Amino acid sequence: MIARLRLPRARPRARRSVRAYCEADGWSFDPRYTQGRCPICGWQPEHAPNAPDWLALANRVDWDIVGLFLLADVLVLLGLIVANAAGLFPAGHSSFGMPSSPGGVASGPRLH
Repeated sequence: MIARLRLPRARPRARRSVRAYCEADGWSFDPRYTQGRCPICGWQPEHAPNAPDWLALANRVDWDIVGLFLLADVLVLLGLIVANAAGLFPAGHSSFGMPSSPGGVASGPRLH
């Protein structure tokens, strides 16, 4: 009964051999890492994959935009840290590591 409740294990895919042999120059190569062509003469074997799955996925992502958004996030975070350290947040706002009372001290402000 307990054996049935276990989650099924993900089986790793069987890796098929994707090696190709170019007879023109006597070179054995993996066409997934050479855009599907022989790196010396450019011969393309039939039904050869162009790239491994992870590389094909990574080639679809526009890494310039990802980097731009990551840079913008880091700059906003740094701006918030500097503004907090400079005391630019409103007085009622509790800053990092500061007491939560409105006056900023444990007993409150003295007004007389």
